[in-house]
Amino acid sequence: MNFHLIVRKPGSTFSRCSTLQAMNAVRNMLAALCLMLGMGGAMAQQDSLVLPDVLQVSGMVVVGDSLTPLPFATVYRIRDERGTMTDVRGFFSLPALAGDTLRVSSVGYIANDFVIPEGNESGRYRTVQMLEQDTVVLEEAFIYPWPTRERFRADFLSLEVGLDAYSVGNQRLRDLSDYDRLVYIGDDAAGAYAAQMQQQAIQAGQLGTMPTVSLLNPLAWAQFFQALRNGDFKR
Repeated sequence: MNFHLIVRKPGSTFSRCSTLQAMNAVRNMLAALCLMLGMGGAMAQQDSLVLPDVLQVSGMVVVGDSLTPLPFATVYRIRDERGTMTDVRGFFSLPALAGDTLRVSSVGYIANDFVIPEGNESGRYRTVQMLEQDTVVLEEAFIYPWPTRERFRADFLSLEVGLDAYSVGNQRLRDLSDYDRLVYIGDDAAGAYAAQMQQQAIQAGQLGTMPTVSLLNPLAWAQFFQALRNGDFKR
């Protein structure tokens, strides 16, 4: 933009139009000067403003004595009390600023604080945090159902103790023959299934060979005498 300086000579006159043009030119020049000064100040302020380093903090939370992952532990920033929770494998990830203090806590464990170090240019910070179990020792306590021993003795002697279930069952047994029939009633479903599977396993092991003779097997003789006593051969 070119500006012309007009000098008034003695005895000369100016027109009204040339005067307005000169005023507009000066006004535009002042506005451009103010705009340039404002832009320079903004650029200087932007250069002087240092943004904090935002890091992606990730890691695992484990138990101190066994190093097993600790699921569902809370990891949060103390600055704004915002954070996340570990997954079933003890892993967590959350954003934080350099210099922030993070707290790791879980029910039954002692809380642990750690600080994010500064000067990390990678934008990531990985850590493994160990929590120790919080052991609480309670004082010894005695619990009594009655306030005094004398009160307990008086209440115990005043009880009317009747027959227990075992005595009632013995009275309702008719004779020994009923008991014998209950004893030799046979195996239940589980016993019958186990015996059948054992027999099939024996037969599968004897495929292609001569079957074994049970004449010298004491268990076979015991089963034979038991069947003979029960009258199985009469049927």
